[in-house]
Amino acid sequence: MTDVLELCQAILHLGSEEEVDQHAENELRRTFYEYRAAQKKSLASVSYMVNGQEYDSLLKAIVEHEELENLGLKFLKPDLSENWDFNTPTRMLVLMDKGMGVLERFSYDSFKLKKWDKHQQIQRDNVMIRGFPTWLYFPQSIKTKSIDPLAAPIRPYIPKLVQLEELWSHIRKNGMVPFELRVCAYTKTARYIFDIDLIHNVMLKDFRGGQSPLRNRAQREIIDYLNFDTVLASTDMRDLVKRAFINLFESEYTNAFDLAHSMHITDKMAANALNAIVTRKLASKEGSAPREIYSIDSEALAARAKKLA
Repeated sequence: MTDVLELCQAILHLGSEEEVDQHAENELRRTFYEYRAAQKKSLASVSYMVNGQEYDSLLKAIVEHEELENLGLKFLKPDLSENWDFNTPTRMLVLMDKGMGVLERFSYDSFKLKKWDKHQQIQRDNVMIRGFPTWLYFPQSIKTKSIDPLAAPIRPYIPKLVQLEELWSHIRKNGMVPFELRVCAYTKTARYIFDIDLIHNVMLKDFRGGQSPLRNRAQREIIDYLNFDTVLASTDMRDLVKRAFINLFESEYTNAFDLAHSMHITDKMAANALNAIVTRKLASKEGSAPREIYSIDSEALAARAKKLA
């Protein structure tokens, strides 16, 4: 793991020298060990093809390549005993040029006894690929951090849903160290997500797999997914609220009791998370306590995404 930390430090030093002092080094190390200690379930290992070269670490490729021209994510050794309800069994995702690429995947049916037939024919989709970091360290020197110690914390970097080529350039320019990356692949009718742990080089299991029920799932248009991913990428939310936001978006509607059951939290915690989303004007609430019904406000989501784009 020391080698991985050294790669993170190398990326850090690609940024502005003014922001990389001992404080920044210490904060990177702290964030690195915090991420490494987090409990995350993986579904498959990941190898990379960057600009025609094979890598077992994307962090190493970021250090060595100034620009991203093409990228291949190859998913190996899938865990067939795990629940893939909200993940896509995938062989390969290839970024070819200007945010466009190809997805090679398998079908998975949660309601069949044989959910994933590994001998089936591979399905290929032309996709638009976007991504954003979900766990990162953005360098700040002690001087920058101490400009106004009494002021409210300022986010030094606001993630955006962008082409991976753009994200690559931004990482190197600022010395921003990504620990976890969400890659989104869009067809004309569907959206597939891949959460990649760049420290361990694995594809992570969606937190809802085997936890949240598949009933009452919403059928969204692709533009709704784009709007949602744009808002999710840029909006600062506590982890519990973010997970509630994801669950709510994937449902036609929900209430605090159902959300609490699917997320294994108390009714009060679920209600607070849902009300936080309503307060942000991203969802609507109907009915009276304690049976309020919550649903995503698609128009508000589109308006917020337009401002963030």
